[in-house]
Amino acid sequence: MLKRKKIVIAILLLIIAGIAIWWFVGRQDRAQNAESPAYRYQLVERSSIISIMEGVGSVQPVNSYTVKALVTGDVLSAPFSEGDMIEAGQLLYQIDAGRAQNSYNLARLNLQEAETEIAELNVTAPETGQVVTVHCETGDSVNVGSQLLYLRDRDIMLLDAPFKTDEAEQLQVGQAAEVILENDGQRISGTIKAISSVEQVSSGGVLTHKLTIAVENPGSLQEGDWAAADAGGFTSVRSGLLEYNYSEQILAKASGDVAEILVSEGERVQKGQTLIRLSDDSLENDLRRARIEQDNAQAALAYYTITSPIAGTVIEKKFEQGDTIDSNNNASEMAVIYDMSKLEFVMNVDELDIGLIKVGQPVQVVADALQGQEFAGYVSKISIKGNSSNGVTTYPITVTLDEFGALLPGMNVNAEVVLQQAEDVLVVPMNAVSRGNMLLVEGSEGQPSDLPGYTWRQVELGMNDDYYVEIVSGVQEGEKIVIPTGAVGTAEN
Repeated sequence: MLKRKKIVIAILLLIIAGIAIWWFVGRQDRAQNAESPAYRYQLVERSSIISIMEGVGSVQPVNSYTVKALVTGDVLSAPFSEGDMIEAGQLLYQIDAGRAQNSYNLARLNLQEAETEIAELNVTAPETGQVVTVHCETGDSVNVGSQLLYLRDRDIMLLDAPFKTDEAEQLQVGQAAEVILENDGQRISGTIKAISSVEQVSSGGVLTHKLTIAVENPGSLQEGDWAAADAGGFTSVRSGLLEYNYSEQILAKASGDVAEILVSEGERVQKGQTLIRLSDDSLENDLRRARIEQDNAQAALAYYTITSPIAGTVIEKKFEQGDTIDSNNNASEMAVIYDMSKLEFVMNVDELDIGLIKVGQPVQVVADALQGQEFAGYVSKISIKGNSSNGVTTYPITVTLDEFGALLPGMNVNAEVVLQQAEDVLVVPMNAVSRGNMLLVEGSEGQPSDLPGYTWRQVELGMNDDYYVEIVSGVQEGEKIVIPTGAVGTAEN
């Protein structure tokens, strides 16, 4: 009995000890909870707020060009070196053209011949005159030498008359003269057009020089009329026959069909005027083929002269004068040129922020390789082609740097873009705003809350950064608000 009684007493002591420990620990927890309130309080105040987007990228030259040979041959010249600044259009490599030059020369000759043949289908007036007869009709087929029309100029008549040598030597071209018609003795004024330098013997053994005298036809003169001439007080040794200033049967210089007759009989035409157009399908096809062959030969020849399409700096030069480009290396890089007037890089922007990005927007740039240096860039391009991954879409933007100091192509950079910024606006911590854009504000104006002396008030939100949000309306500066120490809710913008 005594032993059993001792066991019961021990159990009771353990129970009492457990109760004491529970009470003591609970007291400490209650004290700690009493020391950690569920809320803290803050006044609504004015401040600046700025929303910044960060991104990364690798700077590259604004433009670059890799020189590649499209042909084979020996490098005749390469007048540049690595590090040189070159202009657009400047010669980089001249490769021995060889057969390509010969092919071009032959194609050019073939084109010239084809153009000459086609030109002969276009019949023009060799001199000014009047169309007397048209010998063909539209649709006729003609051969080389076929008569097409007869052309003459009878407004001016010419007379060849011999004058004694000693008299002819006293006369000159352009001097006034007269023609005397034998049939009626009419005298018509004219001028000396030419004086022959060849001395001839006239009938009776008289030495003479032939003078050509031109007179305007009053309308009555005909080719074959006899006339003598007076000039400088001298008279021709004998009479001569009047001739038209110009008279010719126009013959076809090429075979073909008469496609178009552009003049009519009796019409006066000018030298060089088109009279008739012939057509020949084979000649026209030859011309088209010759033009294509020359264009192809010229394009092929151009590959042997390599010029720079951009202005920039030579980064690499892999072929020198005297090197040979063969089938093994004709597609390899010959040189690399960077346009270092500007640098640029691409960074991705979240779909939630892309609407806040504008072309020309400033961008602050820093590089890990250049500690303590900051560079100013700007948004130069915004792509509308998004990239989606894991349910998130981003859009690439291009940032350009006009001034980039010691930055080199390939360096990694960090960028910051100011999306929104406001000065002297009402702000509250982000976690003070509950769902539905509600704030716990001191006072009775608002909806009732469980916190004595405070009511729920709906506010209008503006921009925000990572910690604060702008209050556009709903509260005033200096009003006291409640900020939950736990995550009661998030602001909805």
